[in-house]
Amino acid sequence: MTIQTVSFVVHTGKPAALAMNDELLALLAARGVQVVEEQPDLVVSLGGDGTTLRAAQLAHEANAPLLGVNLGTLGYLTEVEAGEQVDALERVLDGNFEVEERMMLACDVSVGGDLRSSHVGLNEVLVERSARHRLVTMVVNVGGERLATFNADGVIVATPTGSTAYALSAGGPIVSPRAESLIVVPVSPHMIFSRPVVLAPDEVVEIELPDSLPVASLSLDGATGCELAPESVVTVQRHPRPLRLIRMSGPGFLERLRRKMQLPN
Repeated sequence: MTIQTVSFVVHTGKPAALAMNDELLALLAARGVQVVEEQPDLVVSLGGDGTTLRAAQLAHEANAPLLGVNLGTLGYLTEVEAGEQVDALERVLDGNFEVEERMMLACDVSVGGDLRSSHVGLNEVLVERSARHRLVTMVVNVGGERLATFNADGVIVATPTGSTAYALSAGGPIVSPRAESLIVVPVSPHMIFSRPVVLAPDEVVEIELPDSLPVASLSLDGATGCELAPESVVTVQRHPRPLRLIRMSGPGFLERLRRKMQLPN
């Protein structure tokens, strides 16, 4: 593919990211590549995983590949470490890269059968309590079949990419990003059963809120989505179009996992 336009998503709180942005802007100007805010051919993220998650929204909407440069700590989603960004961007502009597809989530919120809002996420959908003094009751159905009713702090529906994010902290499994699955993880459930459930990628998860009081909220990839009205139904399924992540010859998933988790060799 020929890259003629690029968008940047930059962690403005990091001086190193701002300096890196200026450096890459000069490179693009020398190569005759235009910087745009919408519908780019390429999205470049300069920051940590949080910045990359924001960039993923822009890249997915434009169906553009995403190049992540890591200036954070974990950097699961990023391909390039700080100091490698110029060489990496030149290689991408020259077409010397591969694209790895990552499963995305489509999330709809409805009340009484009426669609209220729609959302897209890369890591996870989280339905959680919004009132400190009480748990939230969530009825979880999969493909029209009842899984369980959870009285809990929340319920996560994660992708394999998101298995190393909040779902992992809540006790979920680590899943290879090359796999395709939905991972349902209850958050601090007040019941004996608290195991995560791994589902097929084409299954549809519905989280019903039977309470008559507004006690829950929705978030995706760590960003607040909306407050959930009483008797809301949150439907989560695989988005028909994946995210396209740029991959080069860097470390694979298991090497990243071992390094980030400080696992023994």
